[in-house]
Amino acid sequence: ISLIIPISLHYIDHCNFLLTPHVGLSGIGLPSGKSLFQLQAERILCIQKLAAQSSDSPRNTLPIHWYIMTSPFTDDVTRKFFESRKYFGLEADQVTFFQQGTLPCVSDDGRFIMETPYKVAKAPDGNGGVYAALKSKKLLDDMSSRGVKYVDCYGVDNVLVRVADPTFLGYFIEKGVSSAAKVVRKAYPQENVGVFVQRGRGGPLSVVEYSEMDAAMTTEINQSTGRLRYCWSNVCLHMFSLEFLNQVANSLEKDSVYHLAQKKIPSIHGYTMGLKLEQFIFDAFNYSPSTTLFEVLREEEFAPVKNANGSAYDTPDSAKLMLLRLHSRWVVAAGGFLTHSVPLYMTGVEVSPLSSYAGENLEAICRGRTFHAPSEISF
Repeated sequence: ISLIIPISLHYIDHCNFLLTPHVGLSGIGLPSGKSLFQLQAERILCIQKLAAQSSDSPRNTLPIHWYIMTSPFTDDVTRKFFESRKYFGLEADQVTFFQQGTLPCVSDDGRFIMETPYKVAKAPDGNGGVYAALKSKKLLDDMSSRGVKYVDCYGVDNVLVRVADPTFLGYFIEKGVSSAAKVVRKAYPQENVGVFVQRGRGGPLSVVEYSEMDAAMTTEINQSTGRLRYCWSNVCLHMFSLEFLNQVANSLEKDSVYHLAQKKIPSIHGYTMGLKLEQFIFDAFNYSPSTTLFEVLREEEFAPVKNANGSAYDTPDSAKLMLLRLHSRWVVAAGGFLTHSVPLYMTGVEVSPLSSYAGENLEAICRGRTFHAPSEISF
């Protein structure tokens, strides 16, 4: 997930980010061979450069601080990954790693599953464990001491995530709300995504997970628009005020809201089916006095990696292709040309985040030039 931002209305003055890894260590077959963590680190470096260029006092702009949430199972390998790659050009003291908690696994009849004769099987407490982890590690206090006011949270598996998107941040501040979310329209009624709903007339916006929706709710049509009534997909691109984050951490601790997920769990008897208890990051919206939604285009900002290649959707290959197609459009819009040895719809070019954050400032690099796909454009 990722974090935050005291800013002025004209430039980012200070940022911090938070994120949940695992797939972040992997590459997806891009021409550059970069991992998701490297792509995100370089977007942070680009935003820092753009902030300095926009500031009347570039030397006074502060570096972005990146908070990275791990689990007990991924913490060591993630730290070593960053160390071995010299933090991808960031300063080591810009990055803070912290672990989420774990919860016991239980059988369908409510018994604890034993990993060994003397140890209960446990699993990470879900991406919603970030709130308890930030509180227990005193990182909310750390953010406050740094002057943080707003927190931008994202899922590490999203190849197209715009880390610390200044447009989203400006929208959030202008609306003066406690929380906000980027959303994309559902691709089709049965798509496995949670959706935003309003509970009761004038009630708060909240998210219903796809596994908790019945068939009628999934396909219900809004008669006034002719579109799905519940069409706004939650894609784990959230913005919170730090004040609200403190409230949520206390409220979720008191209420102990958990969701059940049936999984194969390693036990003393081998893998067995059981239940994991999880908290979801979107549980926070239930406590928000004011939430606003910000629609973005799926093909520009949401390309998750959730399944292995060969699956029907959300694979490394599908995410790679979405990035290459997007960056190819950037190059053509900036006056460049593409050649290719395979059909262009199967490939494209990759623009380094160090060269452009979201397609800006590419004219000097691309105008009148021809690039062969697949390749990386980096200057």
